[in-house]
Amino acid sequence: MALQPLVPRTVFASLSEKYTAQTGLPLILVNAKGEIVSGLNRSCKICGRLLKSRASAFDAPCRLRRIQAIEEAFRYGEGYITTCPLGLIIFAVPLVRDNALLGGFLSGFAVFPEMKKDIRDEMAGHLRAFGEAVSRSRFDRLKFKVILMEEVRDDVAFLWTMTKKSGLNDLGVLRARNESYIQQYKIANVLEDLKKSNSDAERSFLNKHEAIIEKVKFGDKTGAREILNEILGSIFFMSGMNFEIIKVRVIELIVILSRAAIEAGAEAKELLGLNYSFLTDLNSVTETEALLPRLNEILENFIQKVYLIKAKKTQGAVGRMKEYLRHHYKGKLRAGEVAKAAGLSKSRASHLFREETGSSLLEYQRKLRIDRGKHLLMNSDLSLADLAVELGFFDQSHFTRTFKQTERMPPSHFRRKFRDVRPQDGAGRPG
Repeated sequence: MALQPLVPRTVFASLSEKYTAQTGLPLILVNAKGEIVSGLNRSCKICGRLLKSRASAFDAPCRLRRIQAIEEAFRYGEGYITTCPLGLIIFAVPLVRDNALLGGFLSGFAVFPEMKKDIRDEMAGHLRAFGEAVSRSRFDRLKFKVILMEEVRDDVAFLWTMTKKSGLNDLGVLRARNESYIQQYKIANVLEDLKKSNSDAERSFLNKHEAIIEKVKFGDKTGAREILNEILGSIFFMSGMNFEIIKVRVIELIVILSRAAIEAGAEAKELLGLNYSFLTDLNSVTETEALLPRLNEILENFIQKVYLIKAKKTQGAVGRMKEYLRHHYKGKLRAGEVAKAAGLSKSRASHLFREETGSSLLEYQRKLRIDRGKHLLMNSDLSLADLAVELGFFDQSHFTRTFKQTERMPPSHFRRKFRDVRPQDGAGRPG
């Protein structure tokens, strides 16, 4: 797909107007070859003021720098900050479709506060390196936009938002690239720490097996990812970056993750198919960058399966406890009996019930009693004393006090207020 149909001049003009109004900075659109497609009259104003008719001398180095900026932004899946050949701060946001870099937006052409004092001398030095001599008076006439790093981050975020709202970017691809970059950075830090320390990498590797199993069993995706990075760092370290050895170690890791999922209740047959698919793909992978996304995917598959199994078990156990309480709400609450109905220990049952419902067993029983009491108040002539006995309260006083705490009115007021408005036999029916 070409860049021009994706961002026609009318669309760019609208985006540029919004962006400049928000940031005070210019915006340019470049293609994958680094050529300016829209904005700044297709040339940099600073170069034009300094070099005038000789500004074209900087076309090649400027174009190469623009290519670098958008390619690095694509590589990392985030805004990329660098400098132009003259030393001004520029930053890029890539434009991606079908996993291909089409071009990007560039902005900046400004200086950080700490650069302001020396920027003219620095620019003069860059120009001399390219065989250009410019009089001091031309530099003195230049005015530079001064921006803070925090402002650059805000401006990059605003650019991302504009591309998202305009449907110009494949943000899913860029998000995946950014996650991959962060993961590689973390693994590199683990590797560096292992190189500096005298710790036993093999022992550390084995210890982390149990840690990742626990994270998988608890459905802790973030925690499991962190430990996975540590494990991969250990694998890379122990393998000496030999990719065939890395593959063997990764297979070991898949077996470990499979064991954790099966212990949590996953179907072995289903996991066998998942593992077979991954191992088949693994044979065709020749570099770690391609291996990491696939390994992340299988880790998340394991965690998702374990999570669904746990959720199903939890719902079943809580459902059985609720059913037991619905049939025994009148009697004295016996937590051990409720737990037994769910096939859990008393402490586990109490914890799980509160976690899922937000109520304790006693609070839930009390709610059942009050809900039944409200129904009887509106639909029977039982006295409050008889209602209290019927619902399992100690006496009328206990019933009245509990009802008032829950409904913010005594049961007698509730009866008068709502019984008068309930439908009578035949009421509201068409004749």
